[in-house]
Order: sequence, then C-alpha cells, then structure tokens
Amino acid sequence: MSEITILNRVAIGDIVRRTAAKSPEKTAIISGERRISYKDFNNDCNRFAHYLLDLGLEKGDTVATICGNSWQFLVAIFGIAKAGLVWVPLNPGVSFNEKSYILSEVQAKVLVGDEVFIQGKKEEFSSICPELLVIGSGALESEKFENTLQTNKTDEPEVDIGDRDIAQIMFTSGTTGTPKGVLINHQAVYIASLANIIEAELEKKDIATLMMPVFHCAQHALVAAFFHLGVTVVIIQGFEPESFMKTVEKEKITWMFGLPMMYRAFLYHPSFKKYDLSSLSYCLYAMAPMDRNTLEKGINELGCDFALGSGQTEMYPATCVFKPEDQLSKSGPYWGVPSIITDIAIMDENGKMLGKKEVGEIVHRGPNVMAGYLNNPEETNRARQFGWHHTGDLGYFDEDGLLVFVDRKKDMIKSGGENVASIQVEQVLISYPKVLNAVAVGLPHERWIEAVTAFVVLKPGEEATKEDIINHCKEHLGSFQVPKEVLIVSELPQTTTGKIQKHVLREKYQNLYSNNPV
Repeated sequence: MSEITILNRVAIGDIVRRTAAKSPEKTAIISGERRISYKDFNNDCNRFAHYLLDLGLEKGDTVATICGNSWQFLVAIFGIAKAGLVWVPLNPGVSFNEKSYILSEVQAKVLVGDEVFIQGKKEEFSSICPELLVIGSGALESEKFENTLQTNKTDEPEVDIGDRDIAQIMFTSGTTGTPKGVLINHQAVYIASLANIIEAELEKKDIATLMMPVFHCAQHALVAAFFHLGVTVVIIQGFEPESFMKTVEKEKITWMFGLPMMYRAFLYHPSFKKYDLSSLSYCLYAMAPMDRNTLEKGINELGCDFALGSGQTEMYPATCVFKPEDQLSKSGPYWGVPSIITDIAIMDENGKMLGKKEVGEIVHRGPNVMAGYLNNPEETNRARQFGWHHTGDLGYFDEDGLLVFVDRKKDMIKSGGENVASIQVEQVLISYPKVLNAVAVGLPHERWIEAVTAFVVLKPGEEATKEDIINHCKEHLGSFQVPKEVLIVSELPQTTTGKIQKHVLREKYQNLYSNNPV
C-alpha cells in the first residue's frame, strides 16, 4: 500500500476501525438477545476481509449478497469494504432471472446469501458464482458464513483503497426494463454518511433502529452514519406494530427510520397506549409524504421530532431533508432543503435553470453522485446532461426556498388535456381517516386518454365505499384531479423497500375502462 493512500485515503471500512479504537466496549449491534461490541464487530469484519483476500480475490472483484437484516450481513458488508472489494447487494424479492442477470453482469466471485433465499436454487447459484456462503443454521459446514470468522486474523487488512475506487454496485428496481447497475465509490458513501450525522441530528448516545432493508441505499447510508458516530444499532427483522413497540420499550430506542405506513400502523394500533415509547426523540420517514393526521398524532403523542429524508441510489442519500421545524408549517409533498453536501436546482428540458415556483426537473451536484451506470455509457451521459445529475423527478422551490416534489416524470398523469400529479391525489387519499395506504395511476381511457384511478387499502377494521372516498377527494381536489374510479384492495404491490410498484397496477388493470368507461 502506498504512503499517499495510507495518509489521505477515504475508505468505508475505516469507519468501523476508528470507532472500535475509540469505544471498543460500546455495544454496536443488538440482535435479539445478542450484544456485539464495536471491538468484536471490527474484528469479525477484519476476519471476513482476510477470508476473501485469502481466496485470491483482488481489487475490483465483486462479492454479491442476497440477505435480510442480520449481524452477519453487516459483517459481510463492512468486511467486503475493508478488503477493497466491490459489494453487490441483491434485493431478495426480485425474480431468480433478475438475480441471475445481476450476478452474471457483475461477474460475482462470491455470493453470500441467507439460507431462506438460497434454498432450492443452490446448484443454480453455484453455477454462476465460484464461492457460495450461506447464513443459517441449516447450512452445510463447508458453506457456513460463520465459519469464515473462525480465523485469528483480526488485524486490519493492508489494502490499497482510493476514494474514487468503486465500493458498491447497487441495481435499480428495473420496473420498466433491465435493471441498471449504479457504480458508487468510497467517497460518495463516506461523505454522505458524515452529512447524515448532522442532517439527522444523531448523537453518540442514540440507540437506533435497523428496520428498513440494509441492501437499500437509504438504510445503508444511515448504518454507515451510525457506525461513524458509535451509535448502538437494534436490528428489527420484519415490522409488526406491537412487536416493534415492545422492542422500543425494551431497548429504549431513541432514533428510528421507517415508512409512513409503519408510523400509521403503530400510532393507531389498539395497544399503542400500553407501551412506554418515551425514549423516542427523532423519527425519520422516507419514500412518501406523511399525512397530516398521522404527523400531528406522532409529534403530539410521542413528543419527538419528525423529519423526511429524500435521495436515490444514483445520488447517495440523503440529498434533501424536510426538517422538524418545517413539518407542520408547510403542507404538501415537501422535500425541504438540500443537505449540506448537495446542490439542488430546477432545470427545464433545454438545460435552463428555473426560478422559484417554476416546475422542472430536479437536478443535483455533489460528492455523493454516482460514478456512472455499469456498462452503460449512454445512460450515464443522459443522466449528466448540462453538467448536472438528472433525477427524473419534477419539482419546484417555494417562496421560502423549500423544495416541493411534484411527481416522477413517468408518473405524471395526462388526463383530458391536464397534467395530474399522482402524489397530490395520493396525499388527499391518505388524509381520509379510514385509509391506511393509497396510490394513484393513470389508466388508458378512450375519452380522458388517461383516467385518474385510485387503489386504496383501508385500515384494519374500517369500512368505506368508493363513493365515500371520491366525495372526500372532491372536497380537496380540482374536478380533473378526482379519481374516475376507486378500487379498494387488500394490499398494494410493493418492493421489499416499500416502494409501491405502480407499473404492476398499470399492467394488471390496463383494460379496466375498456368495457366500462366512466
């Protein structure tokens, strides 16, 4: 390793080592009854890094994972980083064909997977990856991930790592075609995670949830922030409202990150008053705005700060924060102010910067921008037109300089000659007291071109008709924005990271109005 690299390197794996040196006995991870100190966590990460290097893996080689949240998964992630290799997280929820495509595309040398996700496909995975490691009690001894941690090699691996070296390849959801691999360097993750400490008002004394999938960029960026500061992380596998509240009470959790629907689920739970949740001081949410009723209930009854974080895989999150002090003073799909490391502007299709209250594409600059798309220079160049990163999101800055999200370009509904922002319709739907979750899409229609169509999930035990919901919408929306049809469903298709898959609904219901025009 060169002296220059040692002196000024920026490397994700160094995060854990530095915190372990300062606070070796502090609890880093709580997983059920298991407590893991920062010293032991750092040693296990080093052990796994040495295992990978002893296999003969070299700089630029890829190690893929198909894992849910666990302490072993965290060891794998930071061990890969310490070895100077490239981490490729796969969403366990995608099809085997998509997994196979990704593994082949990155030429993965090692695959680490939970037993539950590997079962039944072990031979197929083994034919793609030379080395297979399995997390789970039923794994063969020769394949057990935990066996890689039996070595006495706990020293820091001597690996030449540069700040612009690729650390991760995260694949987009691929909802409209072949998924794209997003190349992310050490600098992007390292600096984004430092910024998150400030933006999310983290403190060393915090005890934080690890509840969202860590293979997703948002939770991973936060985990890196937690480990920078020496926060204790509580792993929560699968969200169930009452179990979650029990865990908050037991572990005295102070800081949490979840989806708006998770907050609604426990705040309105019949057993909400049974549990002592007074330890909570900061509640971050993402993926969607929070309806005002839930927001007010959370702020008033929990007595803690709420904030919304935004970002994307290509621009390592958070890029924008809707801060606690603005939560109740502004109404609508607000994203707030740029993070301390991100420039945000609004641009028209010709590259012209737009002023306040002018709608255009949200574009970014900053050290957290992706290095590009894997094997896709055309898409990389398209995303970088006019010297800015293009998000594909539409928005504007209000009179106070706060960013307002309008819609995804592809989700804007063209109905009867008018543009209808699906996010605006969804906010109104979710504000109806009996609605748990909702989504609005445009479906083909002979008269309207696209008819605004709502899909609604009611809260447990509640009843409502489509007429009730449409009448509610008429009170809060313009006539052209009111859904032409409301379908009450038991669940909405979504990814494991909580994003509703609108394309699934569009495909399934594309003929809804063919024989029954509204």
